Amino acid sequence: MEYHGGMRRKNNAIYIDLENIPTALDLKLLIDELTLRHNESPDEENIFVIKMACGNSKSIKRLEKQLVEYNFTIRDTPSITATHKNRADLIISLEALETIIINMPVIDRYVFITSDSDFTVIMEMLRKYGKEVFLVTKEMVADKPIFNNCVDEILIIENFMPKAKVEETKESGAEKTKKAPEKRDTKKIDGQVEELMKKVVESFEFDSWQLVSYVGTKFHQMDKSRMIERSSYKSLSNLLSKLESEKLIKRRNNDKGQPEIQRLVQ
Repeated sequence: MEYHGGMRRKNNAIYIDLENIPTALDLKLLIDELTLRHNESPDEENIFVIKMACGNSKSIKRLEKQLVEYNFTIRDTPSITATHKNRADLIISLEALETIIINMPVIDRYVFITSDSDFTVIMEMLRKYGKEVFLVTKEMVADKPIFNNCVDEILIIENFMPKAKVEETKESGAEKTKKAPEKRDTKKIDGQVEELMKKVVESFEFDSWQLVSYVGTKFHQMDKSRMIERSSYKSLSNLLSKLESEKLIKRRNNDKGQPEIQRLVQ
């Protein structure tokens, strides 16, 4: 990682698989998120040194204005089969691999915007070489183990779309979703994050005290798609309160005023 003007420079490479993302993606919202957040320290600066988008002419046209504004390299990858399969995944994977081979520029973080599981091969390889890997994908596939097991962070692409377009995408021409199913979905996510947190707590020794900050780090390693933000809990504190009410943990502030939890059940 380089230093520039007193800031640590984190080089990012961002790759967009245009045919496997919603057309309503707002690149400004996404770039702002990646630029301003997800840093290890306040003196770290995210720089996008590689920006590449691949897709057929139709998918390029839908996002071309935004891609040009952000100076993306655009590769036209026409379909090569009757099922409209193109080589975007292969081209992007080879481009990313080349940066590892020649090591110029040195990339610290790779960001893939896709819902295609074919990219998990290159993402797994990049992590093997010690690189940080982010995935921006659709909510409906974000919690799949195949994605969670090969990336460091998963961002939900619908968070970077206008709200009206998000609803349009979810409906896909069908009738509007009623409130009841939405509540059931939240209840399902609640159960999933509760189980993840219980696994984290069970990994600690019985009766031992752990800093909540450390608990949060361990939990995030399990919840890479940030399901907790889509659950009714919304925050780690609320989730820990749930476990405390079930007598699974005890909470306190230590002598330094730092919040801790204690595992109560063997």
